[in-house]
Amino acid sequence: MALFNFSNESRNTYVQTNMCRHCKEINSIIVDMDAFTQWRTGKLFIQDAFPHLSADDREVMISGTHIACWNEMFPEE
Repeated sequence: MALFNFSNESRNTYVQTNMCRHCKEINSIIVDMDAFTQWRTGKLFIQDAFPHLSADDREVMISGTHIACWNEMFPEE
């Protein structure tokens, strides 16, 4: 769930702030605004828009869920 999103056009950055759906911890990720726009409009896959982010950080951007919480909710068998 996105709580607060902020763009800074002079720095061409976008801050996405989410609350983890499982543990309710707040987290923010700062990304390039152009890459964010291309991802959100479907022009790029998230891994192509943000190759510098870890897969875990990209999951937070997609679902708002930390990897530890994801693993707790969906343990591998």
